[in-house]
Order: sequence, then structure tokens, then C-alpha cells
Amino acid sequence: MFPRETLLISRRSFIALALAATAFPLAAEEAAPITRKAVESSNLTSIGYDARLKILEVEFHSGGVYRYREVPKEIFAAFMAADSKGRYFTAHVRNEYRFERMKAASPARKP
Repeated sequence: MFPRETLLISRRSFIALALAATAFPLAAEEAAPITRKAVESSNLTSIGYDARLKILEVEFHSGGVYRYREVPKEIFAAFMAADSKGRYFTAHVRNEYRFERMKAASPARKP
């Protein structure tokens, strides 16, 4: 059998690799374009959803685009049906799901 120290190093290495893997960008399949629909909102421009991958994509008026993972289709449906998309986003999506920034917000333009 292996010495106890070897087992501890292996566990630590495994944990380090697992943590590093979560920092990698989306897999190629998840990076594929998602069709978004324009929405009426003071903060949001468009919303899209990939039902197979359970990815919700949100575009803001600032130009930023974010993808939220493991979002149930019921959340997407309720989001699209909400009277206030911004309020729904803040209450049910923003801090509830892991996300990736796909595109940074545009710098503010001077008039």
C-alpha cells in the first residue's frame, strides 16, 4: 500500500485540480451562440435560453452579456412573462445561478 503522505498529496492535488477546472471558460458546446429576444426593460436589452444546456443568456443596455448556468426552463418562462424583467432578474436570477461574462460592458460614451 502507499504511504499515508502520498494519499494526502493525491487528495490535495485532486482538490486543486477540481478548483482550477471551475475557472476555465465555457466548453465549446456551451460557447455556441444563443438566440436572444429583445425585451422591453430599462436595464435589459435581450434574453435567450438554451433548453438543452439550461443556459440563460442576458444582454444589458450597457453592452454586457452574461450566461447563467443550470437555469430551469420554468425560471426562463417566468422571466419572459414578468411585467418587470429587471425586477425579476434581480429577485430570481442574479445571485441564484453561476454565471460567465461573455462580453464586457461598453465604456461610457461622452455626448
